[in-house]
Amino acid sequence: MIADEPIDLELTKREEIFRGRVWDVRRDEVNYFGVPMVRDYVVHPGAVGVIAINDKADLLLVSQYRHPMGKNMWEPPAGLLDTVEESPLVAAKRELLEETGYEATTWNVLVDFANSPGGSTEQIRCYLAQGLKEHASGRPMGNDEELHMLVEWVPLESVIAGIRTGLVTNSLLVAGTFALLTSLADPEMLRDADASWPARDFAISADRVRLPE
Repeated sequence: MIADEPIDLELTKREEIFRGRVWDVRRDEVNYFGVPMVRDYVVHPGAVGVIAINDKADLLLVSQYRHPMGKNMWEPPAGLLDTVEESPLVAAKRELLEETGYEATTWNVLVDFANSPGGSTEQIRCYLAQGLKEHASGRPMGNDEELHMLVEWVPLESVIAGIRTGLVTNSLLVAGTFALLTSLADPEMLRDADASWPARDFAISADRVRLPE
């Protein structure tokens, strides 16, 4: 088995060059094996997402406007880890309910990944949710982009076709779908819902997460 390896470089200078509403931009200068190296990167709070599947192999997805891309994009229910009181699992359950009006009886960790490691500290944990049922109160009223967010059950084969043709590109949906296919072939790939998250633990210890204030 392979594993990502932490590297402890000498930090010679650090400055915050932008403080945002959700994430920040930081500039580090490090001693990279005797050579000064400067890197700008986004300091992100991290996020969770939910691949929710029913007995018909349909995925519960949302289509949401994403301004940087200029598109309505199909994606799993997801949200930031920006509340100090919430564990990742609790945050995932909340996002599923808030964005779709559904709850699930069975939860597993599907896949962990770094969304854009060349320029961002964002770590994402994607859960698999099964045993879906609609909450008695339905979907709560959202705000901003969520006001016009479409919620649909989409056949897995349609999701795969969209990914294969390059017409569906949300990273969480792409990674989650392929992890789902792997887990369907080998259920032992699934982890317990409260499994440790080594990559996020390291990011927090290395001051690479924007933690809630």
